Amino acid sequence: MVLDLRMGDVLRLRRQHPCGGLDWEVVRVGAEIGLRCRTCGRRVLLDRPTLRRRIKAVVERGAAMDPAIERALSGEDRGQGSGEDAP
Repeated sequence: MVLDLRMGDVLRLRRQHPCGGLDWEVVRVGAEIGLRCRTCGRRVLLDRPTLRRRIKAVVERGAAMDPAIERALSGEDRGQGSGEDAP
């Protein structure tokens, strides 16, 4: 299962942070996911398998990316021309 995360998503994790917060905002997406505690502002990096096990719920979804950028990142635009006729 692919972990579909966006910048700005708010996640609720299974265990409470020492400051008392449960909700974390996604601030970095890559091989590791960067999270910021919404209570105290502490930042952590978690690898995807660990985060997948610790997520209890997605509280809010972040803003969607531009569809053209999503297609380019997923590789759907490969092999397609610019749509203009060559001279």
